[in-house]
Amino acid sequence: MIRKLLLLVPLIIWSLNGKACDVCGCNLSGLYFGFMPIQNTHFIGIKYSRASFRAFIDNDGFYFEDESSNDTYQRFDLIGRVSLSGKFQIRYILPYMVNNMKGSHQNVKSSGLGDPIIVGYYTLFNTGSDFTRDVKHSLNLGAGFKLPVGEFDKQDNGELVNRNFQLGSGSVDYLVSANYTIRYKRLGLNMEYSHKFNTDNKHDYRFGNQFNVSGNVFYYLETNKVAVLPFFGAYYEWADYHKNQGIKEANTGGNSLLGTFGAQFFYNKLTVNVQYQIPLQQSFNTDNFASIKGDNRFSMGVYYSFSLKKDKK
Repeated sequence: MIRKLLLLVPLIIWSLNGKACDVCGCNLSGLYFGFMPIQNTHFIGIKYSRASFRAFIDNDGFYFEDESSNDTYQRFDLIGRVSLSGKFQIRYILPYMVNNMKGSHQNVKSSGLGDPIIVGYYTLFNTGSDFTRDVKHSLNLGAGFKLPVGEFDKQDNGELVNRNFQLGSGSVDYLVSANYTIRYKRLGLNMEYSHKFNTDNKHDYRFGNQFNVSGNVFYYLETNKVAVLPFFGAYYEWADYHKNQGIKEANTGGNSLLGTFGAQFFYNKLTVNVQYQIPLQQSFNTDNFASIKGDNRFSMGVYYSFSLKKDKK
């Protein structure tokens, strides 16, 4: 018999860097990690994410040819959670990234470690274990940082590759997050907000601050052996302009609204999450000569929950 899912605790949202051509407006693209049951256990998992963008620069055909680029961003995340107590936990993400730029004027492929993330979470309240309640809810608050491990100064033919195509930012950045889940019997709603505050790297370049907010409705189904949790909702992301030596960079930042749907599967200690996102509205901070369009996004994660002997009472 599968253990009852009392109240779901979703993982932190993190951003998958996107980029196209010389128009650097795609550094948004958050991907949701999914829901994880049983808050006081540890877990470890692997998640695959994919996003792509298309960019076009209209040079009017006078002196330069028009430019276009189709760029794909994939990442493989080693992620996990360490529960220090019933209210405190640490979540970590170690990404391996594969970026592929296919353009009319430039073709570059870059792969390697990205910038790892560490976030501490505190559970303000969680009524999921109260069997007398039809309505259960929880609120988690988090804060953490991103470390500059990924390559951020890759060059192609002697020139620095566009900042958003780099594997890392070269800066220490800070994150805050809030997550609220409410459930009535089998039907529930999850809402999450995350904000990333970026700093300058050694080249005096700063990516614009970012925030994202999501809402997902879910329904929990259970048999004697497996459980299924279909969900759907919406995701909104925003990023400010980048700054190079304190000067605002053109064609950077913007916002996107995406529709989200997917399903999560539970079997014993294994959890599988599959998610698909479709752009509903996009508005990148491009000038009159450039355009950017983001395509659909996909992610899939497999997680294993466990307890250590010293955790057992």
